[in-house]
Amino acid sequence: MPTLHSVQQRLPWLLTFFLIVSFAPSCAVVDRVQELRQERQVPKEMVTLWEVYQTVRADYAGKEPLDQRRMAEGAVQGMLKTLGEEDTSYLTDGAYDLNAPDLGGVWQAWRIIAAHARETGAKVTQEELREGAIRGMLMGLGNPYTAYLNAGRYTLEEQNLHSNFEGIGAWVDLKEGQLTIVGLIPNTPAEGVGMQEGDVVLESDGTPLTGLTVTEAVLMIRGPRGTPVTLLVQRPGEPEPRTFTVVRDTVEQPSAVWEGLTQEIAILQITEFLDQTDERVTEALEEIRAKGYKGLVLDLRNNPGGLLTSTVNVASQFLKDGLVLYHVDARGKRKDFPVQSGGVALDMSLVVLTNGASASGSEVLVGALQDHDRATIVGTRTFGKGSVNELRKLADGSGLYITAALWHTPKGRLIEGEGLGPDVEVLNERAIVQSRGELLVQIIDRQLETAVSMLEAELASRALPAAG
Repeated sequence: MPTLHSVQQRLPWLLTFFLIVSFAPSCAVVDRVQELRQERQVPKEMVTLWEVYQTVRADYAGKEPLDQRRMAEGAVQGMLKTLGEEDTSYLTDGAYDLNAPDLGGVWQAWRIIAAHARETGAKVTQEELREGAIRGMLMGLGNPYTAYLNAGRYTLEEQNLHSNFEGIGAWVDLKEGQLTIVGLIPNTPAEGVGMQEGDVVLESDGTPLTGLTVTEAVLMIRGPRGTPVTLLVQRPGEPEPRTFTVVRDTVEQPSAVWEGLTQEIAILQITEFLDQTDERVTEALEEIRAKGYKGLVLDLRNNPGGLLTSTVNVASQFLKDGLVLYHVDARGKRKDFPVQSGGVALDMSLVVLTNGASASGSEVLVGALQDHDRATIVGTRTFGKGSVNELRKLADGSGLYITAALWHTPKGRLIEGEGLGPDVEVLNERAIVQSRGELLVQIIDRQLETAVSMLEAELASRALPAAG
């Protein structure tokens, strides 16, 4: 098993920022969508937009209320943005009605825009117009976790939650609207060509990444092993961008690693919840116990989430019974996720570390441990990503990430938009140090220091003889 020092501390997002439940629509659902399309006279070129709209109307469970007019307006603006023309006078306000039911105004606007594109010889396809409309409509939701993936990207996204994937090995996040590298997996292609933390990725194979969601941008960069991707990168402090050509490879994600801190205390870091994370955590806990450690620091800082099943299984290693969480879907239906029996660390002293980038699945785990009074939470408030996102496969092979439910901790706390506060708030410190003639910023991990001190005190109190 890799040591903790072999894994750099994570920041979102590597692949995903969702609590995922995979889902594919049944043939009956697809057939019904087709029937409704014909009833509403939806243009055949826009059938996927219609399918997305119907799926959102039926199953969207975000905190933001659905606003059909805003969605319709987003769809029209998405088409105009795809066309890329400054002069839009040909599309007058009176030519389409954004208040028309069932996106009627969108179909009106599409016919005008498509005719204009043909007449002017615009280099844009019907597929591009449709995808622009879909993305614009989803932006109208005001929910960053509901996103559209074309067929090629959907195929890649299905691989996102595996313990290994094919790509360049960089963790990225949106900072001030720019896709920024916030971490590199050791011994991967990105590190090999000299990419660095702080680099801003401007383009992938000539396609600008500005304005894309993190998921969309990551999927533009990922691809099959052995294939190259050319990235235009702006390095802070340099006047001109650099170009890196990176040959993709299989990247192993060490999602659970541990090491000893003292004679009695170990630390286990979970970087995300992948398809094998629960197995890796169980193996780690068994090793930790076998080596005689009595206290554990569980580091969930910068953990962006992942698979719900993996999260529930990991929580069950520390809890005897009860709920891990429950969620409520768009129809108000509640579903409980109980603790699974057979945990291997039910009596181990436990302190959990969190920060503002602990999100989704990591918040599920924190909420369960906190509500069951099983651990002390140290650090800062978590991110507040408390929704279940399902990856839906659409009829044409493309896909839709949809916020389909909001989850609650065992005691009923809603996390979406709020996050979870720690039991003991501790901030890390920054110090300026000199190394080889350069001044560097060094992080002093006060959160970890506090966790170790708390565990040492608890273990010492356990060892005291009982009063006679």
